[in-house]
Amino acid sequence: MKKLFYIVPLLVAVLLVGCEKKWDDHYEQPGTVSDLDLLTYLKNQPQYSEFVAKLEEYGLAEELQRDQNLTVWAVSNDQMAALEDMAADEREAESILSFHINSLVYDNTKLKDGLRVMTFNGKYITITKDGDLIHVGDATIVEGNQLCKNGVVHEISQLLKPDISIYDYLLALGDDYSIIRDSVLAMNDTIFDLENSIPIGVDPTGNTLYDSVYVISNPIFDKANIRSEFSNLTMFLPSNEVIKACFDDLAMLYTQFGKEFLPEDSLVAFTWIKEAVFYDHVVDDFESGDLTSAFGRVWKPEIQLVNTANYTRMSNGRIYEITKMKIPNNVHIRMIKQYFHYWQYVPEEERDELFTLTNVSDIAIKDNGVASFPSIGVEFNYLVLNFRGADPNDGLDARLDFTPISLERQEDGSMGYKVVEVPPGEYNLYMGFRSSAHPFVNIYVDDKPVAMGLNVEPSNPWNYDRTTNTVPGTKYDGWGGLVGPVMIDGDGVRSFKLSVEFAGLGKGTNESLEPYHWALIPTENNY
Repeated sequence: MKKLFYIVPLLVAVLLVGCEKKWDDHYEQPGTVSDLDLLTYLKNQPQYSEFVAKLEEYGLAEELQRDQNLTVWAVSNDQMAALEDMAADEREAESILSFHINSLVYDNTKLKDGLRVMTFNGKYITITKDGDLIHVGDATIVEGNQLCKNGVVHEISQLLKPDISIYDYLLALGDDYSIIRDSVLAMNDTIFDLENSIPIGVDPTGNTLYDSVYVISNPIFDKANIRSEFSNLTMFLPSNEVIKACFDDLAMLYTQFGKEFLPEDSLVAFTWIKEAVFYDHVVDDFESGDLTSAFGRVWKPEIQLVNTANYTRMSNGRIYEITKMKIPNNVHIRMIKQYFHYWQYVPEEERDELFTLTNVSDIAIKDNGVASFPSIGVEFNYLVLNFRGADPNDGLDARLDFTPISLERQEDGSMGYKVVEVPPGEYNLYMGFRSSAHPFVNIYVDDKPVAMGLNVEPSNPWNYDRTTNTVPGTKYDGWGGLVGPVMIDGDGVRSFKLSVEFAGLGKGTNESLEPYHWALIPTENNY
C-alpha cells in the first residue's frame, strides 16, 4: 500500500503536464487569445454587436457563458441584414442563429477537409478546404481562431442558412420531379411511437391514453435513412423528363425485340430506379469504376450520366442531378424468346432473305399435338420447323441459317412478321426441340460456334420449353435447355443470325431436325 501511495501522485503529475502541454499548443496557434468567456468576448468586439443582439433576442446568448466548450461562427454587422431575408418567421430565425453554434472547440488545427460538425439546431455544417481557405458551408473563414476561455470564435464571410435533409429536399420538390418524389413518399407509413409517447390518463374502458408521438417509416430508410441528420448519403435525382425519356427508350426497345411493354415491366423498371439512386455514403469518385447503391444495384457512370460538376449540398449528404438514365438489360429483360414455326408467316418470295437452307431436302411446319395447361387456361399446339437432310451418311450436313423474327399484326388484321433486334451484350442462349430421338446439333450465332455436337435428346431440359423458369406450377413457357453464352456485338440494337446444323445421329435414324424455340437471357454482365 505504501508503494501505491507514491505512485498515484506521480501519475497525476504526469497527466497535468500532458494537459498543460495540449492547452499550451492550443493557445500557441495563430489568432487572438482571450481569458474572457465567449459571450463577454463577443460583446467587447463592436463588429459583432448585431450578431450578439440577435443571440440575446432569441435566448441563445446565455449558452456562451455556460460551463461548456463551444465553437461560434460569428458574422460581422454588415452581414446581419441578410437574416431578415433568410428567415420567414421567428422560428426560422432562431434555427439560423443556432446553426452558428456547436459543441466542442474546433480551432484551426481541427478544421479538416470534409469534417461535419453538428450544430445547436440539429443540422450539420460541412467544412471544406481549398488551399489556405477554409470554407464553412457556403461561407469562408475571414478571421479565425479567436480563442476564448470556453471555446473559439471564427468570423465567417456571410450568414449561414441551414442545409435541409435529402428527405426534406425531396418533399419540397416541384412538379418537374413529381414522379420520383411521389413514388418515394407513397412508401411512407406513419407509425405510433410508444417509447416516446407520454401516458396522460386512462379511458373509461381502462386503456391508457397518450400524448401521442408518431414517426414516419419508409423501407428506403432501412438502407439509406434520408431523414436522419446522422446519415451522410448520396442521391442521384432524376427529373420527370429524364424518367420519361428512359421509359420511351424502353418501350422502343421492347418493340424492336417483339415484346409488348406491359405495366409489370414498368414496375420492374421503376423499382430499379428507386433502388439505384440512393447510396449509404457520399459519392465523390466517378472515375474508379462501377458504383453500388445502398440496395445493391449497380450504377455504371459511363452509361448512367449525372452532372458531377455540380451537386446540391444537403445537411446529411449531397444530391446529383441525373442527365440520362438507362434501365440495365439484365434488370428489365427477363427473356427475349421467339419460335421457329414463325417461318410460316414469311411470304415465300421473302424467305430466302431470312432463311438459308444448306443440304436440306425438305422443310415444313410440323404439328406435334396439343399442349394443355388448365390451371392457367392455356391450350395450344406444339409446332416445330422440321427440316431434313437427304441422307445422314452422305457427309452433307443439313443446316438452317436464319434471322430470328417475331409476329406482328398487320393493318388488315392478318398476321405478319418483323425482324427481331436485340440490345448488344452478353446473353445465355437457351433452346428447345421435339427432343425424342432428335439428332445431335451444332449451334452458331453470327457464324460463331456456341455448342458443337450438342445432345438434345433428353426431354429434360430439351423437350420444347417445358423446363427452366417456367410459369410457376406448370411446364409452360420456360427457357428450355442451356446452349451456351453468346455475345451480341455492336453499339446499338441489331438483328443477328442463328444457325442449327446436323451433327450426327443419336437414337434416331433420320437426319430430321425439329427446333421449337430460342431464348436469349441477359447475363449479369449485360448492362
